[in-house]
Amino acid sequence: MKTRFYDVHVFFSRQDGYSIGVKIESANPLSDEQILEFAADNQLFTDDGDQNHVDTIDEIDESVYNILKG
Repeated sequence: MKTRFYDVHVFFSRQDGYSIGVKIESANPLSDEQILEFAADNQLFTDDGDQNHVDTIDEIDESVYNILKG
């Protein structure tokens, strides 16, 4: 298993949105759908339904993940 880190960006408008860091143990890269399902199942989004407003998902390194997690 490898630890994989993703930046999931929720977009409502040019002035309203947020990013979340997602950390998943997986031997292989995951599809966007798998990442969204993991984030929703683990209640990583601010509000229910935010997964429907995701515009980008990017694999990132651990240092960027740590910045996102604050």
